[in-house]
Amino acid sequence: MSGFTLAEVLITLGIIGVVAAMTLPVLIHKLNDRANVSGMKKAYSILSQATLSVAAENPIDSWNMQTADIEGTKDVFELYKPYFKVVKDCGCGKRALGCWSPSATKALNGKTYFYGHPNGIGDTYCAARLADGINISFDTWTASSLGVKESNEDDTDVYFFYVDVNGDKSPNTLGLDVFQFVVKKGKHGVIPAGLANNSSMCSKYDTTSYAGIDCAAKVLYEDKISY
Repeated sequence: MSGFTLAEVLITLGIIGVVAAMTLPVLIHKLNDRANVSGMKKAYSILSQATLSVAAENPIDSWNMQTADIEGTKDVFELYKPYFKVVKDCGCGKRALGCWSPSATKALNGKTYFYGHPNGIGDTYCAARLADGINISFDTWTASSLGVKESNEDDTDVYFFYVDVNGDKSPNTLGLDVFQFVVKKGKHGVIPAGLANNSSMCSKYDTTSYAGIDCAAKVLYEDKISY
């Protein structure tokens, strides 16, 4: 029996290298997606438990939900903080530094998200870092803008949480590691943005700077990132 020649060994190693170069990025991408799905579900659990605790003492219908009202946003965020494991409280407003990735938050189509700031997301937001490695930004907005307005109800203002499930790590993109959850009057608990069977902006082919804003319901329903 004769062994492999040097040329044969080099050819074999070259083939292995090519296959690895083709498959590793796909594998890493799938692993990252899986980790982000798990992180999103964990964030949903944290928000749900905190909301139930807050609402038990301060019913949701009594909250001052008004877009661009920083004092109202701050008041409700103060109710939540005892139920979060906050490692850094960055306060409220566009000078709330250090609780969000300094790189721009991207839409699913690669555009810079319109409401993203280096310090958080929204206009009159409050921001914090949690011990679970999650960055959180909290603000008030309309129900329709987050895909949670039902056909038979008015377009009321709602409180929403943006969560970056892996902190400052990339990709800092809506629908991949940044997800939205909503609390609104007349409902109990936290609602994932969008609808499980019709998250209309959860597509990289959406041309707006909001692409990916309503992916949370779809990801929870499918238990995967499929777009």
